[in-house]
Amino acid sequence: MSEPMRVAFVSDIHGNLPALQAVLADLDAHGSYDAVVGGGDFAFGGAFPERSVATVRERGWPSVRGNTDEWIIEAATAGRVPAQNYPPDQAHSGIMLQVDEWAARALGPDSLHFLAKLPLDWRTTGPSGKTLAFVHATPWSTHPVVLPDADGSVVTRMLDEAQADTLVYGHIHHAYVREVAGRTVACCGAVGVPFDGDVRPCYLVATDDGNGWSLEHRRVTYNRDAYLSELARSGIPNASGFIELIRNARRPG
Repeated sequence: MSEPMRVAFVSDIHGNLPALQAVLADLDAHGSYDAVVGGGDFAFGGAFPERSVATVRERGWPSVRGNTDEWIIEAATAGRVPAQNYPPDQAHSGIMLQVDEWAARALGPDSLHFLAKLPLDWRTTGPSGKTLAFVHATPWSTHPVVLPDADGSVVTRMLDEAQADTLVYGHIHHAYVREVAGRTVACCGAVGVPFDGDVRPCYLVATDDGNGWSLEHRRVTYNRDAYLSELARSGIPNASGFIELIRNARRPG
């Protein structure tokens, strides 16, 4: 009988280094893993963009790119490497563009290169023969927002295009698991800025013991108030807006 396979998915750090460090401590306490995979949106909107990306790089995680990673690279290259496949209403401008530029200036060359080279997806097959895929938002773009109650046709398209029995994604910052006609789609939640009403950083562990993939969300705690003070002092544009998002743990608007 094959050994069980374990994969952890860590997404949407958003420059929140203390939250990432709490997740790392929990990962290390509950290892080992066949892979830990980064889910994109590593730097945007947080006090520690460079140290967050550098920590992921040092860990050597395979990772996928997020929508804000694309926007940061667009800012860093003065548009020579543009964000891709986004609807016009999701284009970054105004204060969002200022945050992109701030993060791009804060990142070193190695971290910018890391973000620029990230692929759209990651996949594996467990000992059961069942496939597991991971993307930031959808298999075709890092930008679409697919909420937990999305129409079944959208979820089916995601699974079909991923060619996966189980598809995990990030982006919406809302941890959930949903079964669709014998297949599974799940959001792994967010490390840096949860939007599902629970302020604790969240990541997901997928385990295949020979009977298909089972999914478990894990929540950790960190000194959130101390981080919010760091965020206020960081000089990032729209610091007050990001602080409110972390305090409320709800989607904006």
